Amino acid sequence: MRRKSRLFYLALSVFLPPMAVFLFAATDLVYSQRNMEELVRSYVEHFTESAAKNMGSGGGARGNPFRPAPPGRFPVLSAVLDAGGMSILHSLDERGRLAGLLESTSGLIPVGSAGEVLGPGRERFTAAMFHSDDGEYLVVGAISWNDMQSAAATVYIWPFFMVAAALWSSMSIWYMWRRIIRPIGRLEREISSIRWGFDPMGGEPIEAVEEIENMRATLVNVSRSVMDTQSANRTFMNDMVNVQEDERTKISRDIHDGPLQDVTALIQRLHLARLPGNAEEDTLRELDLAEKIALTSVKEMRALCDFLNPPWLELGLAQSLTELTERQSMQYGVRIFLGVDDDLVLPDPVTLAFFRVVQEAITNSVRHGEAKNIWVDIKKSENGVELTIQDDGHGFDMHESGTHGLRAEGHRGLSNMEERMTLVGGRLKIISFRGEGTCIRGFLP
Repeated sequence: MRRKSRLFYLALSVFLPPMAVFLFAATDLVYSQRNMEELVRSYVEHFTESAAKNMGSGGGARGNPFRPAPPGRFPVLSAVLDAGGMSILHSLDERGRLAGLLESTSGLIPVGSAGEVLGPGRERFTAAMFHSDDGEYLVVGAISWNDMQSAAATVYIWPFFMVAAALWSSMSIWYMWRRIIRPIGRLEREISSIRWGFDPMGGEPIEAVEEIENMRATLVNVSRSVMDTQSANRTFMNDMVNVQEDERTKISRDIHDGPLQDVTALIQRLHLARLPGNAEEDTLRELDLAEKIALTSVKEMRALCDFLNPPWLELGLAQSLTELTERQSMQYGVRIFLGVDDDLVLPDPVTLAFFRVVQEAITNSVRHGEAKNIWVDIKKSENGVELTIQDDGHGFDMHESGTHGLRAEGHRGLSNMEERMTLVGGRLKIISFRGEGTCIRGFLP
């Protein structure tokens, strides 16, 4: 409610000033027109009355009591009528025009005061009629609003300017409401209604000024980026959970198939050694077999510990990869060629990332590509450190969407390698074609 009231007050602050100006101007126009009409009536009334008094001062009908209007005064059409209503004197204006006025009004001109009458062609006049002092003559005075060029223009043209200004102001207000105020309100409601990271911000684009449209487009992109980030985070967390479960399953299987079987066999040998009636030679033989089984179990558990947390990582990248490739070469029966720059020193997180990438790549080359020869090369370049792993295996066809597509199909090895490189600020590129082997290139700036 508070945001809506603020928007309302904003619109009100925009609309009120032009409306106040329009109302003030309209009020001023009405009063100006009324004052002009009062002024014209007063002028006609005094002019006609003065002329009538002159007619009764001994001038008779022979003199002309009318003089041309001085500069700046209103032009008055005037006439002197005899008792029969015949015009015996008239002003210097067109006589026929005044006659037409007298004929068309036919007694409607007020006597003793000025009033509004309509002449031929609905021409508007302010007219007055006065009797001379001796009562023999009737003096008529009239002003045509068409003759009042400057005054009439001001009175009649000014409303058109006011209407034009009002229309322009209304259009401006309508445009501001439609393209600025209403879009901002809609954008605010849209932003407050979505759940960032879950709901997309889209739909029909709003019609607004370019700046608001650009701002909304930016917010749409931001909402999509947030959704992509949230989706990637959820996928990453799911992958982490799956990897942990896979590792636990693998460790459980290795313990079950190795040390656990050895311990079971060891218990069996100790049980046989303790059987009543055994000869000393039989007991010693069983104890010797139990000792060998125990040594084998210790060796398998040490190998498992070395796989989970290789102690030789503390010796540096070259020594740790040398130990890894020698063990995997013996384990898988493949030839692994390793090349690492002697003076290459990397931080521990980077060393671990490179170690795990090489470990995973060799395992994939043997298990999936059935490679017989694998080349691992790590060297410094002008821009960073380059890692290359090449094999002569069967190769495979990369998914159209890259490692994301392989991950969706359940193959997370390559995706895990890519994520390890990304976490340390590097990038990974996988090149493989069926029947041509696989090449993995990593780069760390």
